[in-house]
Amino acid sequence: METTKEYIVMNDEFNENDTARYIKSYMFIKGFAFGRNLQQVLVSLPVARKLHDGQYRKDGDPYICHPLKVCTTLISYGVNDDITLSASLLHDVLEDCHEKLPFNGEELIRQYHLEEEVLEIIQLLTKEPGLDDYELGKYFKRIEANPKAALIKLSDRLHNSSTLYTFSNDKMRKYLRETQLFLIPMASYCKKYYPEFTNVFGILKRNIEALNSSMGMMLEKMDSEKQNHIFRDDSG
Repeated sequence: METTKEYIVMNDEFNENDTARYIKSYMFIKGFAFGRNLQQVLVSLPVARKLHDGQYRKDGDPYICHPLKVCTTLISYGVNDDITLSASLLHDVLEDCHEKLPFNGEELIRQYHLEEEVLEIIQLLTKEPGLDDYELGKYFKRIEANPKAALIKLSDRLHNSSTLYTFSNDKMRKYLRETQLFLIPMASYCKKYYPEFTNVFGILKRNIEALNSSMGMMLEKMDSEKQNHIFRDDSG
């Protein structure tokens, strides 16, 4: 007889020091959702907090700071769609919280009563590790075909691009290349073919390009200084 899986009970108590680092963003989103009756966001917000509890970014921030930032960025650019903002809060849970989601995200619908479209977008955004350029191209094309997923992915890339200083130089170089090859063209496509979000995609594209350019120049400077140091050592 097959044993039925039980839902993992998630702790409702949170570290006070961690909470102090994200509570303003959390309460801003909560107030925004209440004011506009965004029911999916009001569910996703505490669920994302529970699922990411105890996880941290490379810069030391509690991980929940990242999806909160992705969501608040979209809000600040004029996005107020319940499904999009809800999925933005949960966009990393299948990659990073799989041990708490034994049904591969189905419990988001069955236990928390989120709409199927929210889970579909999260699944669309979930990326397998180790993809080559061909596989990455297919992954980003699938996202490009869904404007809500594309908004989240670009907002996600914008925030991650602002924290590239935590990456190794090789990983940073790979990330910048991926952004140039796939994310910026995707933003251009979406800006052209999704007129209801033209302004949002345009802003995201410009800001990502600016970060990519500045980080690329920083890498070039670091590489140049390293080469000069090697030359001085060799000549000495």
